[in-house]
Amino acid sequence: MDQSEIAIAVREVVRVLVPDAPTMADSASLNSLGLDSLASVELTLRLEERFGVIFEDDELAFGNFESVATIVDLLSAKTVT
Repeated sequence: MDQSEIAIAVREVVRVLVPDAPTMADSASLNSLGLDSLASVELTLRLEERFGVIFEDDELAFGNFESVATIVDLLSAKTVT
């Protein structure tokens, strides 16, 4: 799966959790779009399920989940085949 495919899938997951979010730029802060702390936990769980990965404790830093772009970077590193 390449980065553009990962980005599409991440956006789909985010839109389920923040349905009122407008079309989002990859660099847009997910918090500013309405993703709260509870939804952030749900986001990590859904991403783990969708991509078949497990986020390690040190990967659960806010900076890794700040935007679609940061999530894509993290997932790209975890899903290298």
